[in-house]
Amino acid sequence: MPPMINFECKVTNTSPIRRELTISVEPDSIQKYISKGLNTVQKTAKLKGFRPGKVPMTLIKQYYLGDVKSDVFSKVVRDSYLKALEDNKIAAVGMPEIEPQSGVSMNEGEKLTFVARFEVYPQIELSDLKKIKITKPSVEVKEEDIEKSMENLRNNHAETLPDSDNKGPAKTGDFVEITFKGLVDGEGMTELNGENRLVEIGTKSYMEEFENGIIGMKKGEEKTFPVTFAKDFTEPKLAGKTVDFTVTLHEFKKKTLPLVDDEFAKRFKLETAKELREKIVETMKEDREKESKNDLRENLFKALAEKHPFEVPTSLVTTQMEYLDKENTEYLKRNGFTPKMIQDYLEKNQTQMKERAETQVRVALILDKIAQENDIKVKDADLDREFAKIGESMKLGAEQIREVYKSDENAMRQIRYRVKEDQTLDYILSQVQVTVA
Repeated sequence: MPPMINFECKVTNTSPIRRELTISVEPDSIQKYISKGLNTVQKTAKLKGFRPGKVPMTLIKQYYLGDVKSDVFSKVVRDSYLKALEDNKIAAVGMPEIEPQSGVSMNEGEKLTFVARFEVYPQIELSDLKKIKITKPSVEVKEEDIEKSMENLRNNHAETLPDSDNKGPAKTGDFVEITFKGLVDGEGMTELNGENRLVEIGTKSYMEEFENGIIGMKKGEEKTFPVTFAKDFTEPKLAGKTVDFTVTLHEFKKKTLPLVDDEFAKRFKLETAKELREKIVETMKEDREKESKNDLRENLFKALAEKHPFEVPTSLVTTQMEYLDKENTEYLKRNGFTPKMIQDYLEKNQTQMKERAETQVRVALILDKIAQENDIKVKDADLDREFAKIGESMKLGAEQIREVYKSDENAMRQIRYRVKEDQTLDYILSQVQVTVA
């Protein structure tokens, strides 16, 4: 138990979410902390000529008083700060910035005065939800959408065969088989070489300047031309560089699209072309529903953020930015980005990431406020439904899922938060004006 601590505290509001506590700790409290610290040291101190625990206090003070005072300073500041928050019913966000004013040496008879600067949660005045208007994208699947999807499927399974009638010159829309090698400052790089690659000119599947260089070539022709890479190209070794490519055009090809018949349907483990079409429509509807739900959610978050322009605690934004940085880093690693490329990406997108983090924190605070005012709470039955849903998707029993979450406090906290957020969103959507676009 820490000693009783006596202090005076002045609270100053420096902004709607910033506070300053000027705390002056009484000398007698400081000396009690120092005495306790010296007594603790005395129990274990080892000095030549004395058994542990038997060193006289005069020597303890001589050898250890400086260290004890340093430790006491931290404890006195921490304990008085926390007690001041409790006494004044203040909920601080993040760690405080401490600025000592006087009495840092903690000499006998001196007060220790310091200023603690910190942030608090904002006071949120909720807008009338019934006046908020948002749009929800339509989930309707039109005939032209189905036809386009079918055409894409045919294109994805098309065959490319030699086109003996086409000798060139190559033009936009042609399929060509090429081999190429690239030189940077006269030196070759493996990444710039390719053999028997199929290119559809004009699709920009390769760099546009590279594809344009092929235009005009004939079958069997070899051609060298320069291509300049963008300054922000993802591969640092090529960024801003001009590469001399030597391209050989082997032959022209033509795309043959398959017929959508029963035989084609069997490629997808279906029996008939009718079943294939029905499956495509079903998949498109599921995708549209998912996209519409996500877009509706984003539109709602944007509207809530715009209607509630309060000041957001910097410490919460910083924490959210760290989370987003970690999330992006893991994603980029999985996609083959090097540490240098990841660092460049994060630095380049810091402003955008900060704006995104601030919006996410703002929305989270608004949702929490709405949940409080409408007594939205997560009950055991709500969790049971969620466990059953997760179990169904994983082909496991709800009880198995429940036990997994019960054994992980962090996982349980996250699922409670997610269920509460979903309940709050459902409530908000029942109040706002939703228009299908």
